[in-house]
This record gives sequence, structure tokens and C-alpha cells, in this order.
Amino acid sequence: MPELILGLDVSTSVTGVCVIDSNIQPDDKGSHIIHLDRIEYKKCKTLWDKADTTAEYLQSLLKNNSGDYKVALEEPLMGFRTGMSSATTITTLMRFNGIVSYISRGIFGIDPEYISSSHARKLCGIKMQRTSIAGMSGKEQVFKYMSEHDLCHVKWPTKKNGEPVEWSRDSTDAYVIARARSLQQKIVI
Repeated sequence: MPELILGLDVSTSVTGVCVIDSNIQPDDKGSHIIHLDRIEYKKCKTLWDKADTTAEYLQSLLKNNSGDYKVALEEPLMGFRTGMSSATTITTLMRFNGIVSYISRGIFGIDPEYISSSHARKLCGIKMQRTSIAGMSGKEQVFKYMSEHDLCHVKWPTKKNGEPVEWSRDSTDAYVIARARSLQQKIVI
């Protein structure tokens, strides 16, 4: 049975989802990707609707991609930054991250692991710059880098203006979490 890594970028609007084969070569550029998608919550009215939608999606994912899973989630934002999320937003995200962690533990039968976005990006070789220097957000920097490297083969759906759909960034973040988890297991001494 293949050893798979499920990476999740949990958010209350769109959760990025990526499944990769854990037997990745360091120079592999995408052939290890089994599933790259998102869970959208547009039709969900409550946090519990989102939880149910997530559970249904993950059960379907397991049914269609059997294997021995490791589950890695992006660590939720732990503090305040000027002009960013409010206490209410951070609390809701933490609550939902816990719910998704519990759901994934029940479905995949393994305790989820958590990786900070900065650590994951570093493991994947992404050199981040301040938004003011790069001229784009951290999420955009990650998307640009991965679109030129590991995910260069991915043809994202586009909006009317020709730009990739917004959820492509969430799926890319989920890939970075999964990829970082695979690299992390290879450097354990």
C-alpha cells in the first residue's frame, strides 16, 4: 500500500487539499502529486456545515485514494499582526483548525501533525521577501515560486481575466505543507 501525505491549508472560506506520494526524489517536479484541490464553503452557513462538508470530502478522498496516510496541517496563525486578522477571526480559525484536525484523525486513523508556514516554505526552498519589497503577498510569492518549480505542470482554471482562480493559492499552500512534511521525514536523524 502506498505511503501518502495529506497536506491541508485550513481556512474558513477555502481549505487547500493536496495528497502526495511520500516516496519523492529531491528533484521530483510533480509526478508525486496524487490529488491537488480545495474544499469550498460558499454554500455553508455555519462552522458545523463547513465541518460536515470537510468530513464528506475527506471520506471521499480516502475512498478514492487508499494508502497509509500521514496528515499535515498548516499551523494556524498564533498572534496578531498590524492590519491583519482580528481576535475573532483568529479564534474562529483556531476553532475550525481543531475541528478539521479531529475529523482527519477520525477518518485517517492517525494524529495530524502541524507545520508552520514559514518552516514549510523554508524546507521547500522558497525565499520569502517582505511584501513591500516583493510587491506581492506571501501567498502570491509562494504561488509564483511553486508555479515555476514543483507545480509548473499544473494547468489551473482561470478567471475571466486569464488569471488563475483564487483557490489555486490555497491548493499550492496545501502542497507546500505536504511537500515539507515529506522532506522533514527524510532529514530526521
